[in-house]
Amino acid sequence: MRIRYRVPFKRKILIDDHWDIPMQGGKLRVIEKNRHAEALEIIFEHQPIDYAPAVMKHTEGEIVATITGRDHRMTLVKHQLDNAITFLECFHDVELMTDEMEVSYEGETPEEDATIVIKGSSFGRSSQTLPLSFDMITRAIMAAEHHDGPRFEATLVGSARKALARQEFINSFRYSFLLIESLFGDGQFKKASLQIALKASKEFLDIVEFAIKDVIFTKDNRSSDTATMLAAKPTAEEVIDHLIEKRGFYFHGNVKRKDAWRPDEQGAAESLALLAAAIATRISMKAADPMFELDLEKRHYEHAMQAGAKIVFDIKFKFREPAEDFDRQNNIKINMAGTKVTPRTSFAVAQHFLEVFQEHQPASHLLEARCTVQGSDQKVFDLTFYSPEERAK
Repeated sequence: MRIRYRVPFKRKILIDDHWDIPMQGGKLRVIEKNRHAEALEIIFEHQPIDYAPAVMKHTEGEIVATITGRDHRMTLVKHQLDNAITFLECFHDVELMTDEMEVSYEGETPEEDATIVIKGSSFGRSSQTLPLSFDMITRAIMAAEHHDGPRFEATLVGSARKALARQEFINSFRYSFLLIESLFGDGQFKKASLQIALKASKEFLDIVEFAIKDVIFTKDNRSSDTATMLAAKPTAEEVIDHLIEKRGFYFHGNVKRKDAWRPDEQGAAESLALLAAAIATRISMKAADPMFELDLEKRHYEHAMQAGAKIVFDIKFKFREPAEDFDRQNNIKINMAGTKVTPRTSFAVAQHFLEVFQEHQPASHLLEARCTVQGSDQKVFDLTFYSPEERAK
């Protein structure tokens, strides 16, 4: 069997001359497109069929089949390429995407080809679409009329997020802590004086308490002292002490220490990076407070009405008053800015209706509510609530 690994470069690379070179008993070559190197390809001949993924079918249970088999060669290839690229990084800003490797398994004979069920696989990081509401854009545009943008906060928190996405947890923590120290450190840099400065800020203490209120732990925290600390429900002051301690470790740690951090071992810093990023995000959100001035909400709605971006939701609902044995009916109209009904607006209308009903009919039993767009048959939602007697049937 022939195994072919294709590993892309993150950026375009110009290699003016190249040829096949041996690697681990196989051959490595540069793949070009439009005269630019876009990937490295490593080919191994005469490999065991067992390295190719196989399908094991099940006769019982909900899972129909499981993909089995392990390509032992892949780990060795990735290890050598990761090491090789670190040498190049000492001279150039170059990155080889070994975590986004494409692998193909090819039979060298018709018999082998018929044996290989899964011919290839690819690995990559998903790039999720960012859901961004239009009112956030309009608020930002209007806020920028009279306020300078929080460029300092946005730059550092943005760098922290990008490092998180690349799983560079140590760098992410550094960016987050730079933001914390710059805004609330009062110019202090020594451990004791920095602790005093951060703890003296009521605003920062509130931010830390908010960030640790609903902590979501990472999957593997065995090597994380941050996760251990958070599991013990620490105070904001204890979190500050921990952040400053880790600042000393990751900013000033000596490589000769027995427990020295290593740039190629990021996992131990994941919980720390997530904690610091949560604090930095809260800081940046407060810096963006001008976006949420009440006057901007009114202007956003007025601009929408002027542009004809208005939807009227007509809600007909049925309810029963306490001590009555008959149903009452009513309806309510809700105006919203928009040109089309989205899942977000549908949920917002339903939520607003329920809040209004609860406020005006706190003791009544809501039976059903049906919402349509006024002037059309477009349905938005149907809500049905059953009485205890109906649920018992």
